[in-house]
Amino acid sequence: MRKLLLGIGAVAVFAGAPTFGATGGVEVTRAGFTPNKMTVDYGDTVTWTNRDNTDHQVVSDRGEFPASPVLTPNQTYSYTFLKSGSFGYRDALNTKRRGTVVVRTGVSIAAVPTLTVYGSSTTVSGLVSSGSGGETITVDAMQCGSTTFARLAQVTSAANGAWRTPAKPPVNTTYQATWKNAKSVQLAAKVAPQLSFRRTRAHRFAVSVTAAQGFVGKFVVLQRYYLGKRMWKNVKRVRLASAKPGIAPTLVSSASFGASVPRRVRLRLLLPQDQVGACYAATRSAVVRA
Repeated sequence: MRKLLLGIGAVAVFAGAPTFGATGGVEVTRAGFTPNKMTVDYGDTVTWTNRDNTDHQVVSDRGEFPASPVLTPNQTYSYTFLKSGSFGYRDALNTKRRGTVVVRTGVSIAAVPTLTVYGSSTTVSGLVSSGSGGETITVDAMQCGSTTFARLAQVTSAANGAWRTPAKPPVNTTYQATWKNAKSVQLAAKVAPQLSFRRTRAHRFAVSVTAAQGFVGKFVVLQRYYLGKRMWKNVKRVRLASAKPGIAPTLVSSASFGASVPRRVRLRLLLPQDQVGACYAATRSAVVRA
């Protein structure tokens, strides 16, 4: 979406803006609204700034968005448009001053959570700008390493225009929704490998990394917690030595290792970004007592 330059102001009123929206600005002057017609994308925020030396108030003609407070000079009012259509408004203190915001058809997209552990699921969801049920939305996914989108699901919106579908990405994945001729922004969702860390006996430990690729030759970092300093410090690097297949496409990379650390100290492992590569997110294990 476009980034539109806004007037600044001391007071703003916001209404549930989605994170994908850009921002557009209208100046309220003695001559009226400038511009008096603005076309924005679904999910964009419009801000009205009083540039006059008298008070003004922005009021929707059909009550389709909340009226602004009375704006004194240099004050602002903002509203996020979550429905497509044409929205007329006026200055309640001078009804000859009129303006229009036209909101293009659109579809939003989000994922919760945006970071998953390999083997777990996320929910991809959004809204269609009509706010209507029975709309058909196509959700596509492009996995890391691919250059094209593939169909993930085709879903139908609920009565308020909301839609959702589960997803279980094996690697970092980009999602996009299509409704009619409108496409959502591209949404990046991250995946972290499963990192398992356990003590096998005194001063001996085991690590395994589960993902859709092997990590043999890559290293994890063993860290020890120093209670007095309240900080974690690196102890050693551990190379992953072998890999065995799980249920396709899963591979489990593992290693066993020794560490001369005092009994009962807190330990953990880090799998850094430079070791997981571009298709996964860095991660860390649960804490283990030595």
